[in-house]
Amino acid sequence: MIPLLILAPLILLAAVGAVWKARPVHAALFLALALSFTAVLYLALGADFIGLVQFMVYVGAVAVLIVFSLLIIHRGDESEEAARRRRALPLGLLCALPVPVVILAAVSRGAPTTVEGAPVLSVRQLGTLLFTTHAPAVIAVVVLLTAVMVGAALLAREPQPDRRP
Repeated sequence: MIPLLILAPLILLAAVGAVWKARPVHAALFLALALSFTAVLYLALGADFIGLVQFMVYVGAVAVLIVFSLLIIHRGDESEEAARRRRALPLGLLCALPVPVVILAAVSRGAPTTVEGAPVLSVRQLGTLLFTTHAPAVIAVVVLLTAVMVGAALLAREPQPDRRP
């Protein structure tokens, strides 16, 4: 319970920083921080496999991919984005309001934390399944992330002036 009480506010502050920052690189770094704190929470609660996967996949791959993408396609002035965010804050808060309501309703009803009859897999069995039976899906995700990165770089690059004589 103590790790949750310590890490939950840190995760929340980092997530708010990711949403609030107008500079995309700063927002991406706050997102990486929130994902890192979430992984630390998993590790502190004894979910070692999920914590390590969180670090490797989300912090090590996705967040770094986002930061590198932003560094490649950096546009410069964020003043227009900052002004737009101030105008959109009330609507964003209104749209986010149902989330805590649903969470509080689920907690107050005592929602089940496990599904009865679900198979229990060890970490070794899960790793074997992931890298043997489901290896094509893992490769497809890697190819998809690479295609997204290349597509984002191509879409965001500045048009070159035509140099024909």
